[in-house]
Amino acid sequence: MADAVLGLPTWLVAVLLVVVMPGLVLLLQWGIRRRWPSLAEGDHNEVVGFIIAVVGVIYAVLLAFVVIVAWENSASAERIVGQEASTLRGLYRESAAFPDETQEELHVLVRQYADEVVELEWPAMAEGVPGDSRAGAVFDEMAETLASAQVTTPAQEEFLGAEAERLSQLVSLRSQRLDYADRTIPGVLWTALIVGGIVTIGFALLFGLQRAVLHSLMLGSLAALIGVLLFVAVEMDRPFAGGVAVQPEPFERVLADFSP
Repeated sequence: MADAVLGLPTWLVAVLLVVVMPGLVLLLQWGIRRRWPSLAEGDHNEVVGFIIAVVGVIYAVLLAFVVIVAWENSASAERIVGQEASTLRGLYRESAAFPDETQEELHVLVRQYADEVVELEWPAMAEGVPGDSRAGAVFDEMAETLASAQVTTPAQEEFLGAEAERLSQLVSLRSQRLDYADRTIPGVLWTALIVGGIVTIGFALLFGLQRAVLHSLMLGSLAALIGVLLFVAVEMDRPFAGGVAVQPEPFERVLADFSP
């Protein structure tokens, strides 16, 4: 479901789920009351009320679980992005202990890597794929630069070991970030959300109430609330896509701070 609507503007998704969907529910309610006016008597309210209470609790728990899963995925991806950019920044700064030639080579490679991530990998991750960039080749060049560094003091040797460790950490963090590019809420949960929403609203439609305006207010509020939570789940379905996507700002700051 989310893949089908993520290409739409955020405001349009919000309108469809929070305005259009409740509007259709109210139209359906009007049609039911017109076709079966005896339902307004409420003779069946005791049974319907009990069932909707059970169904509502189950659906609320499911909806909350899906939103929490989506939020945790997004938060984890954002944390990894911050750690990756911080490691890249450390790789740049700690190269000050090396000879000028090694420093310059590392500085160029750090800026190149950050640019590859922002310009190539991020748009690809927004599409749900890892993308194709020269990051792997940049890692190889960084490793070669460190391996060929002319270190002559114990302090430089210590810095060299620390830089090699940072490079290994950077490779690991990039791999973790790419793992989140196509991480979505499972389709079976989307099916459960849709079916659960239909059942919940369906029982609310059958609830008998003499005052049509009050019934419409209650039903519209329920449908709008479900629509809001579905909107949140849709927009957070993939960490790097949607209206609340993780942004490449940490890497952009690296480029801004270390631009020649």
